Amino acid sequence: MDDQLLKQSLCKTMKELYSEKILTDIGGNLSFRSVEETDKFWITPSGLKKDLVEPKDLIQMTLHGEIVKEHSTYSPSVEWPMHLRVYQEDEDFRFIIHSHAPLATAVSILENPPEFQPFTAELAFLVPEVVIVPYERSGSKELGEAVATALWDSQVLILQNHGVISVSEESFQRAAIKTRALEEYLQLYLNAKQFEGKLRRFPDWD
Repeated sequence: MDDQLLKQSLCKTMKELYSEKILTDIGGNLSFRSVEETDKFWITPSGLKKDLVEPKDLIQMTLHGEIVKEHSTYSPSVEWPMHLRVYQEDEDFRFIIHSHAPLATAVSILENPPEFQPFTAELAFLVPEVVIVPYERSGSKELGEAVATALWDSQVLILQNHGVISVSEESFQRAAIKTRALEEYLQLYLNAKQFEGKLRRFPDWD
């Protein structure tokens, strides 16, 4: 798959997540590592409503944090340092979705979030651990560093007082599945808590 097809995949995924309210009008950003120039990546623009982003609007950047200006009239997402740091961390990280998924973002603002544990086989596989990355300022190098470090524990992370980041080696579809799985996990937790009983740990999980 070439970069043009991946740009189309990015925009398709962005529109789907926007329709599901996982992305908001100006909240969230996507990027992918170029398959044609592996020392570069493509990222969504800043300030453009998410369901209006088209392939021509994406910005190309180098792994040194430089904008390849001829590709877009827009500025890159303010979160580009976080995306950059993830790509610098490991060459296998190829697709990134940062969102403000409602339930995960709600958890991110809790002062004392509950301890989560695996509940079902599918969720144990997709979200083996709910990891909350300590707060760092949006768009900062420090946030990128904290995320890159935490990705070795889980490839879908809650960012304290911020949102969610999901990373895939395979596709935007896979990264989106992880984001949705985290929301499903948290919804299941809320549903189960209504019964006021002790939650049963998934038996096959060590």
